[in-house]
Amino acid sequence: MTKARATLRFPCKDADGAVIGVAHLGIRIDPATADREDHLGGALQTIVQLKQSIEELTKKATTDPLTGEWNRARIEEFAHQELLRHTRYGHPATLIFVDLDHFKSINDDFGHASGDVVLKGFCQIARKCIRATDMIGRWGGEEFVIVLPNSGLSVARMLAERIRKALAEFHFESLRPVTASFGVADCKASDNLEQWVSRADQALYRAKSLGRNRVVTTTADPAAPQQGEKIETGFVRLHWRDFYASGHDVIDREHRNLFDLADAVLAAALGEKPTDDILPMIDSLLNEVVLHFRDEEAILSEIGYPERTEHVGIHKALVAKALQMAKKFSKGKLSLAELFDFLANEVIARHMLTEDRKFFPFLTKPAES
Repeated sequence: MTKARATLRFPCKDADGAVIGVAHLGIRIDPATADREDHLGGALQTIVQLKQSIEELTKKATTDPLTGEWNRARIEEFAHQELLRHTRYGHPATLIFVDLDHFKSINDDFGHASGDVVLKGFCQIARKCIRATDMIGRWGGEEFVIVLPNSGLSVARMLAERIRKALAEFHFESLRPVTASFGVADCKASDNLEQWVSRADQALYRAKSLGRNRVVTTTADPAAPQQGEKIETGFVRLHWRDFYASGHDVIDREHRNLFDLADAVLAAALGEKPTDDILPMIDSLLNEVVLHFRDEEAILSEIGYPERTEHVGIHKALVAKALQMAKKFSKGKLSLAELFDFLANEVIARHMLTEDRKFFPFLTKPAES
């Protein structure tokens, strides 16, 4: 008896439930066969093929084909999930609405191929600036939406500003500078998805009205209870690791101390302590940074480090900026997230763990007294 051929058809739907494709799988059926293992093997192979087909169709249904990021349907679905988490559990969430400035003129002056390069380039830049838990989707045309779970306005503004600056400084070959405008809105308990997106869109409109290439956040509700600011960074906690060590007792002891002080500030911020409690901790951290830089510069003189002058210049610039930011923070003109991001990323991560390592080969451990 010859094998009969049959075709299995499985409808595949997008996030809205609309049918966007049908997976066709051909199978052969042999009623006379007694070998059940062959049938089982064929069935398993069919299931694997079906799974692969559904995964491919799902990816096509949820991904923007040009940029490779999520499309509008998928980012809307993710935003709605975060809205439900906020409503049920009180977890904060923030949405950033982005519009590339004067994008039409890029297409008109340089061609649509250049416009595509800008769209893909923006996504690559944004992806490097945000965290692994943050999601970006193409809303349509030159508009994008970024959803930040477990983040309030201050963190979202900081990340939006990071993207804005990185984009403005990026050089697209054979193109003029490209900028973008950003509208930032945190999720409210009374929001539905349309209202949340609308408030971010309104903030974006204000950013464009004020001259573009800027970040504007929604105005906080003055009637809402003011809580200690939550801070989300790439760090969960700051812990010293043995491989950070230089082998020099003084350098390592002071580096470790600065890690501990910065970690204490982070713990206080994550614990939502009031600003008045955190300010003395920041002052203490900054004082220790200044003292450490002084000691380090003396050591660099002793060992004859050839790039000491440049290193001292970096110290002066970091201290000047840190003091300026701390002053703004004390006056309420700078968020805790922005200040801590500078201290943790610029002073500790980039300087102590990157710039300082350049002089480690010149160090010799001082003799024990």
